Amino acid sequence: MDIINRIKPLVEEIAFKKVEVDEPLYTSNLIDSMGTVDLAMMLEEEFGIKIDTRDIIESNFDSIEKLVNYIKSRVE
Repeated sequence: MDIINRIKPLVEEIAFKKVEVDEPLYTSNLIDSMGTVDLAMMLEEEFGIKIDTRDIIESNFDSIEKLVNYIKSRVE
């Protein structure tokens, strides 16, 4: 299963709706700060990584596409 298909359901669970890969999450208030923390914990569990709180920023977490790039940088 590719990374997008592993991340998308987690994001949609937090957002309570279908989300496009390039749709803004944080800057559009689709996911609030608590949702972002929940998502980070879900991603840690899903990918077996540790996400530093300093990495929970717009450039890493504002879309599924950005999340994919971030996760790829952590697991490769």
